[in-house]
Amino acid sequence: MYRLGALQEPEPLQRMDPLTKGRLFHEVLAEFFRALQKRKMSIATKSMDAVLEVLDATLTRVAANYAELLAPAVDRVWQDEIASIRTDLHIWARELAASTGWEPWLFEFGFGLADAPERDPNSRREPVTIDGRFILRGSVDLVERRPGTNTLRVTDHKTSKNRSERGSIIGHGQQLQPVIYSLAVEAATGCTVETARFSYPTTTGGFTEHNVPINEPTRRMGIEALEIIDRAVELGMLPPAPAEKACGFCDFLPVCGPNQERRARRKSREQIADLIELRGRR
Repeated sequence: MYRLGALQEPEPLQRMDPLTKGRLFHEVLAEFFRALQKRKMSIATKSMDAVLEVLDATLTRVAANYAELLAPAVDRVWQDEIASIRTDLHIWARELAASTGWEPWLFEFGFGLADAPERDPNSRREPVTIDGRFILRGSVDLVERRPGTNTLRVTDHKTSKNRSERGSIIGHGQQLQPVIYSLAVEAATGCTVETARFSYPTTTGGFTEHNVPINEPTRRMGIEALEIIDRAVELGMLPPAPAEKACGFCDFLPVCGPNQERRARRKSREQIADLIELRGRR
């Protein structure tokens, strides 16, 4: 069915919001790795000038696409934002070149998602099944492998501050990606993930990492977290029960409204016993 409607003009972008920056940054990283792979260039052995040339070209192309889509109101502000991202990418690339032991393999590796240009060509349309019962769909930023082996490292890039607790595995249920993504990649590829990490490749994140070893205890912890989530969905017990100060970082505050932490403290703790148990796990 077709109908006429008013032309919707894009609202000019005043500043680059964190969500837009994150999407742009992720797209640049994936396209950059693909460009190196296509040229058979190794970031560890190729001259840094050549690597940065590919990186700059990738950022310029992706940023131009975003500018056309978002119609930034002030070009100077937009260019300053892109220049800041370029600086961060250069620092990240130099640090990546200095690291050894891993080679990029899969970029934006999807499972159970529709085909899309940004997905890795090796992505699979079928979802993966974890522990014979949990069906997962998603996309992993980067999968690396040790040269000549089937041993993998899974990376989730973050453009935020590094708020990870030192030594944590699932971060009290708030940082499930390293373990759950690893389980998904193992199920999808048949390979073994040795380690997973959050990578913070920006000035905001301090170019830091949070590494999680993937072994039987951490795999079990991931399965137990899925069990708790699955049980909550099955019972329909999904009350808004934010952790302390969590509302300050939540994009869904308009849904709950203000003072949700205060209201949640008045509720029965028995209803969220599983959630409390999950939050007690590092």
